[in-house]
Amino acid sequence: MASEKFGWGSATFLVVANMIGTGIYTTTGFIVAELPAGMAVLFLWLLGGIAALGGGLAYAELAKRYPRSGGEYHFLGILYHPVVGYLAGLISLIAGFAAPIAASAYAFGAYLPLPLTDIQRKMAATGLIAVLVGVHSLGLTRGARIQNAFVLVKMALLLGLIGGALFYSSGPKEPLSCPRLSWDVLRVSAVSLIFISFAYSGWNAAAYIMSEVPHATRVVPRAILTGTLLVMGLYVLFNYALLRNVPIAELAGQVAVGRLLAYKLWGEVGERLFGWGVSLALVSSVSAMTMIAPRVLGVMGEDYPKLRFLAARNPAGAPVRSLILVAFLAGLFLFSAAFDAVMNYIGFTLSLSAGLTVAGLFLKHKREKSLPWTLGIFYVALTAWMVGNNLWERPWESVAGLLTVAAVGSSYLWLRR
Repeated sequence: MASEKFGWGSATFLVVANMIGTGIYTTTGFIVAELPAGMAVLFLWLLGGIAALGGGLAYAELAKRYPRSGGEYHFLGILYHPVVGYLAGLISLIAGFAAPIAASAYAFGAYLPLPLTDIQRKMAATGLIAVLVGVHSLGLTRGARIQNAFVLVKMALLLGLIGGALFYSSGPKEPLSCPRLSWDVLRVSAVSLIFISFAYSGWNAAAYIMSEVPHATRVVPRAILTGTLLVMGLYVLFNYALLRNVPIAELAGQVAVGRLLAYKLWGEVGERLFGWGVSLALVSSVSAMTMIAPRVLGVMGEDYPKLRFLAARNPAGAPVRSLILVAFLAGLFLFSAAFDAVMNYIGFTLSLSAGLTVAGLFLKHKREKSLPWTLGIFYVALTAWMVGNNLWERPWESVAGLLTVAAVGSSYLWLRR
């Protein structure tokens, strides 16, 4: 049932909340450790944004043609075969939501400016997930009101850092070097784009809840494009500010790169305030994914009798059983894997799923000239390059992603029996 109060603004904020999360405040530190050249890193962030825009345009077309909640689960089931949609649905649950919820919740705990041990920070992350399960059990509209407030905090934080770096900082600026083009640079760039694709992931967020959005065929495409363009601009500006104000040697291998920039701009007080700000901002990331994930499971429960228990909703319309399942899986990720490995696993698996979805649009509607062919094909080609290279360069994370596909695929036979 559509929620009349969940319109274009809330849908756009949902996209922004999903996109701006852990990745922007952590990714560049991992990239410059392998590619210590500021201009090249900035170009990769721009390239990742253009690819996300291409994917967003394609999903906007899919949303107009196939208006139903479920995202890749719904789209791939129509474009290819129900088994492909089923695979994508469970991949979304594991790699698209449970793992990113864990990553964002972990970053929430990591950025808290308190003298906590690692296990205490993970417990804080667990507490955040539990609280948000309670919030979203109140229904879509009430959860959206709380989430929108945190999205505004998130955007204000990024704009504050960008503005401070561009207009407040008076220190010497770091040069933006550009490496010679070589096979090694291309190889490292492909791996870096996997991390960047994780930071940009979420541009398709509004497609997951279409059944609950009034006038979805008009609202959702607009929300996808507006949110993607807005985040792309913020990401490129933030990384320009970061690379111009913090030496690459200090950034390399660091997780909390946003904190380094705040310290450069405003010292220890600024760093402490920024830590609180990021922790508050990351609440919306965890919240948005906690809102969306149960809706995918709910749609699957409507289609498969053996999963019908996942579609059960409380009086407020919230799929509580699915909420609890998502929170449980996120907790497993939170306490079981290294942070950068989780990020690479997420980026690889989601790139594979989204790439197939965009490719499916052009294969099924190949006679339509009005489709976003240029940017869409660019997205598919870039995704294929990233996925293929990641299989070679980061085989363990890639194999983990493929094993996820194989594991969930084997359950389809039982489900259809």
